[in-house]
Parts: sequence; C-alpha cells; structure tokens
Amino acid sequence: MSAHELDHLAIAVPLWAPAGAVLNSELGARWASGFRMEAFNPCQLAVADDMRLELLEPGSGEHSFIQRFLSENDGHAAPHHITFKVHDIRAAIAGAQGAGIEPVLVNLQHPQWQEAFLHPQDTGLGFLVQMVQAPQSVEEITGTDDGGSLACPWGQSDTAPLRIPLIYGNVENLSQAGAVLREVLGAREYSTGGGTSTASFHWDEGADLLLTEVGEASGAGGIQGILALPADTDFSARDFPERLPALLAAGTDHPEIGLRISVLANASAGASP
Repeated sequence: MSAHELDHLAIAVPLWAPAGAVLNSELGARWASGFRMEAFNPCQLAVADDMRLELLEPGSGEHSFIQRFLSENDGHAAPHHITFKVHDIRAAIAGAQGAGIEPVLVNLQHPQWQEAFLHPQDTGLGFLVQMVQAPQSVEEITGTDDGGSLACPWGQSDTAPLRIPLIYGNVENLSQAGAVLREVLGAREYSTGGGTSTASFHWDEGADLLLTEVGEASGAGGIQGILALPADTDFSARDFPERLPALLAAGTDHPEIGLRISVLANASAGASP
C-alpha cells in the first residue's frame, strides 16, 4: 500500500517560460513534455536520474483550479503538490482510509494513470499529495516520447542536469506529518541530528524529504526549497552534515517558482542513499 518513489514536485506558475528558464539555468532541467488543456497546462522538466519537476500553468477554462490557487497566493508562483508513485493505487487508498484520511479527486478510469490526492488539512503536511499508479512516463503514456508534444517555450542552455536528492519544507506538527509519511506513504524516517524538530524521510527512489517543525504561529509551512548537486556527487540527508542547515539557508530565492534553490557543488556530502 505504500509509495516506492517520490517522483516529482509540481509548481503552480502564472507562465511556464520564466519558471522553466530558471529551472534550466540553475538545475540544467530539460524540457520533457508539455500540454495545454482547459483545466490546467502541465509541462515536465527532467533533471539527473530522470527525476521530474512539473510546472502547472492556468488552463484556458474560466474556472481553472491553478488560476484559483495562484489567486489565493496573490498571483505568485508556489509549490502545488508532490507526487508519489505507488505499485497498487487501490491498496494505497485503503491504507490512507485506514489511517483516517479520505482521499479526494480519485480517478481510476485510465489503466496507465490512476491517481488519488491527500488534502493538506488531513495530513498536516502543508502541501497536497498525489498518489499515482503509472507504469510508464507521461511521454510514453501520451505517445509523445518522440518529441510530439509542444515545443519548449524558452531557450535551453547546455548546463549539465543536476540531481535533486532533497526537497525540504516546514510543518506545524512534525509528529502528525511524520506519521502520514511513514504509515500511509511508506517512508523510512531518519534522525538528522537536528533534534526532535527536524526529520528526514526516504523512499527507494526519488528525492528525500526533509521537514522541520516551525509551529502554527510562524505561518511558514509547506515546501520551501530544493537541494541540488552534480549528478556524480554522493549525498544523503540521513547523514545530515553539520553544514547542511547553513547551506539550505544560503540558497537563492526564485520568485518565478516560489522556491529556494541551494546548490552543493564540488563536494562529497556523505554516503549515497
């Protein structure tokens, strides 16, 4: 019933191009696919190890949920959800229900892409969770792996794609959020050396998730940023080098994506996950 991979981070943006250009220049992220629809316009960019970052632009419809999400954030880009891959979506749904969480927006109609969402109010994570059973990539499912999707709307540099081993954020209650990640999404939790207020969560594939408890009064919940490093650099958040908190804090804020990007370059930060 558990997830085996933190597959991608989805970001709501007013327009693809400014956000995509930042991800390309900072991370070497390469255009993989893009589609325009009534409800929303999704595109995916690939970094090292074929991990994806997804940009969600408002669709053509009058009641686009992405436009509504952006309006609630004063029109600014912001993380929208994190997608976890599961082997059995029905078992994953049952596991969430067993933990007292009723999934929303459940869609099991398409054999190649079956999904369900967990609302942040039910998980305490501060961001929407998407659980997906999909044995193929978006390009394979849609038949666009030959370049048949929309063309990339920004100029792409030749920057080598970096690896994203860590996504980090803040939660109001780490105990509640950790229980959901372990019991519903199958994460393995590791102490980070940051005391009881910080924990790292690991899956067999994809990025780790580092969460810090900040309390309700801070108003700073949700995904805050990502850590990137050269594809051949070893890193594990479980080792939590003493310099990591300072490294994350020293990252650069990018309003085009509503996130901070911290890059660890030319250093071996620890053992491989």
